[in-house]
Amino acid sequence: MATYLVHGRYSPAAFQGMLAASHDRGQAAKTLFKSLGIKTKEIMFSVTSGDIVCLLEGSAAQIAEAQMITMASGGFSQVHVQELITTKDMLAAMKNAASKASKYAAPNKK
Repeated sequence: MATYLVHGRYSPAAFQGMLAASHDRGQAAKTLFKSLGIKTKEIMFSVTSGDIVCLLEGSAAQIAEAQMITMASGGFSQVHVQELITTKDMLAAMKNAASKASKYAAPNKK
């Protein structure tokens, strides 16, 4: 399973709903993620951007399903997803890339 950082920008209508009936939106998100087989590592709120910020584990297809459901709900104006890897995995990628870099013919080189 991959790790994803998800930022969901609430719509103005969502903020209106939260003012009218205040409640913890994290539980609703956890319920959705669990139904899709996504593991929730953390859910937070960004006070600077007005986003719900989630750290999740799942497949690309599961994350896409969550994105479709949340965007179709009208509660969000944007959803941004970043796949994350560990620094250990990045080090392995660096070493693999270094060993293969000479095989690439860059367009700006003769």
